[in-house]
Amino acid sequence: MTKSIITVCLFVLCLSSTSYALDFIKFGTGHDNGFWGTPDSAFGTFPSTVQYLADRGKNQITSIDLTDQNVQDAFNGNFGAFEAIVVSETIQSLSPESYALFNQFVNEGGCFILTGSHESEDDFLNNAFGFSVSVVSVNSGVDTYSFQPGAAGTAFAGGPSGLIAANATVSFSNTPGIDVYNGTTGEAVFTDTFGLGTLTAIGWDYCCTPPDNEDDILNWYEVVNRAFDQCGSVEPPPPPAPSSIPTLSEWGVIAMAGILGIFGLLALRRRKAVA
Repeated sequence: MTKSIITVCLFVLCLSSTSYALDFIKFGTGHDNGFWGTPDSAFGTFPSTVQYLADRGKNQITSIDLTDQNVQDAFNGNFGAFEAIVVSETIQSLSPESYALFNQFVNEGGCFILTGSHESEDDFLNNAFGFSVSVVSVNSGVDTYSFQPGAAGTAFAGGPSGLIAANATVSFSNTPGIDVYNGTTGEAVFTDTFGLGTLTAIGWDYCCTPPDNEDDILNWYEVVNRAFDQCGSVEPPPPPAPSSIPTLSEWGVIAMAGILGIFGLLALRRRKAVA
């Protein structure tokens, strides 16, 4: 009986260590319901992205259009508390003030994930975070991307060994951070620390219905799931150590006391001699 209890506890502990639960808000458009789905709407017998993530502890609070007003409202708390932000689908230009809010959010420890759009991903990344990223069009259903050894120490390790381009996929070039998945056209996924936070960019349009092989889409789902886990795996840097104040060792104190004693005796003898 005791052995069974220990086994169950270890199993639960193992699950908790490999999944990072959080609430997130998504900025997108009405069109991206076709590939993100909704909590109560699956793609036939196939889960939506939202459902796949919810089963793994990543809960979407709301999905709203990417506008300056919605950005302001989100960071003012009008949509509730959130620990992560997803920006997806058609990405509109924002004001410098809105970009600055995203920058501050990640810099102070927030989790940010950008997923596929229509070749405007680079504009957002460059304006919000000061990158010089470019996007490259790829051949849907043809180009493939393999997991890179340099990402072995990230939450993406142990995930899909490769990805295949889905509908309207793009890849990235001139990226910062760690190259996670790379193919003939560039990087399909990269991740980077930014201040105290983490951001991941995934060049994929989720596609409205599963392709012939549903595992291809599930692989992309799992990469998104691990992007959230990557945010949870980055620990803030430790606070700076307090400045040490030099102190005398015990022997130093003894020696100093002895020297002071000698000076005291000499001073006393001098006073007696004068008297």
